[in-house]
Amino acid sequence: MKKNGILLCILFLCRVLYSEPTLESYLLNDLELRRLALEYQKTQLSSKKTKIDNGISIELATGTARFQIQDNDFSASVSPSISMKVPQASNLSLSLGSTLKITDSENNSSDTKIQLGADIISSTALNRKINLKKAARTELEAKRNFQNRAVEAEKEYYNQLKSLFEAASNIVSKQKDLYDDKISFDEIKAKGYSTGSSKYRQAEMKVVSDEHEVNTLIHNLEHECAVFASKCGIPYTPGTNPQDFLPEAIEKVDPLDFSSFNKEDYKKIESSKYTHELAEMQRKADKDFSLTASTGYTLKNSNTSFSSGETTVTDKGTTTISNSDKSDTVDAGLSATWRGLTIGAGINFPISSDSNPVYTLSASIKPNTFRTRKITLASNSLTEEQELIDIQSAEDSYSTDLVDKQTELESILWTQKTYQETFKLWNKLESDEKKWFDEGIVKESEYLTAHANKELYKIKLMLNQIDMIIYNATIKLLFCRDYEFSN
Repeated sequence: MKKNGILLCILFLCRVLYSEPTLESYLLNDLELRRLALEYQKTQLSSKKTKIDNGISIELATGTARFQIQDNDFSASVSPSISMKVPQASNLSLSLGSTLKITDSENNSSDTKIQLGADIISSTALNRKINLKKAARTELEAKRNFQNRAVEAEKEYYNQLKSLFEAASNIVSKQKDLYDDKISFDEIKAKGYSTGSSKYRQAEMKVVSDEHEVNTLIHNLEHECAVFASKCGIPYTPGTNPQDFLPEAIEKVDPLDFSSFNKEDYKKIESSKYTHELAEMQRKADKDFSLTASTGYTLKNSNTSFSSGETTVTDKGTTTISNSDKSDTVDAGLSATWRGLTIGAGINFPISSDSNPVYTLSASIKPNTFRTRKITLASNSLTEEQELIDIQSAEDSYSTDLVDKQTELESILWTQKTYQETFKLWNKLESDEKKWFDEGIVKESEYLTAHANKELYKIKLMLNQIDMIIYNATIKLLFCRDYEFSN
């Protein structure tokens, strides 16, 4: 989280430092990137909350307290309790509770109980792992979204920059047509055609039309540059020469090798395997049978008598059993569930030798649970098959992308080599044409044609570099790159 804050501070400082359409200024002005940074911080907090919720829990309670004063007699009762659960240790639980009662200044407190319980067979511990795994995955995906948004914004930046350079390339191409048409027009004038002749006027209109198209393209490019500048959060002065606004060069980058990335980090493979792994844990947690055991000790257990210090009316008269009739007990119990059948059994074994044990038994059944369970198991089997198909499909996508991206890279490198060789030729010719023009050997339009071709291939080389950057960004987005970003 701290790293995110530092990153945002750096980006905000860039607003002052950058006055050119740089990648840093574009990222600074990207609201989606800032939103995802905050979303990532929120998931970190949520993950911490999930760890607390699925950790050791303690609960203190006073119960409902009752007080009464009547005929100078005071009576009060309260049932305080404390409990603790440790889900990571077979759902171990410890509870302590009591019913404190004072009646007519006599202490009739009972059922002071300490109990220890644990799951022998249950899905509690596994469900806890599932909850923690989901929370960690949510945080990881938020981190990846933030990380990938920076790469996506980089692609957007270079795609828009590429569009501007392509527009500049179109201007240079049209200027080249203008120079060629000027050469043709000069030849017509040199041949002595009259200004009113059809051939003269057609050649002249071509030149005028070319000039108009060049001016139109320049005007459109200025507009696109102004829009791009606003996305970068920097000012753009109307009338600024686009060549002065656009970067003079594009940083050269080395190509990324698709096969150098770990296959297991391929996003589709990683995602499908995670989905299968989580689903497997959930299916294992959905147990048919569970068994829970408990043991404890109760002071003055009211189950050992048929009253709690109260008067009982019978056909033989009234009988009052005080707290002295209640015995301390050692308690034990088992609870088992199998699909729709639940059975519970317990024993309260009195410490007093003259008291008999108290047994408890409970049972319940839901017939529909047995029927729906078969359907659930069949559905789980089909879902698992789908998950395995998704994994295979992801591996097939990896193989397809491997070939596709290697072919794309070879094309970019081949184009780069071709453009470099052609640029060198035009650069040499432009230098020679400049010298010949200064010596009066060639016309200015011929020199300008060579200059336009040189500039055209210079732009094409820059476009090729942009294609390489976009290619690298595309490769990155195909893989999980958690090693690039650590808390």
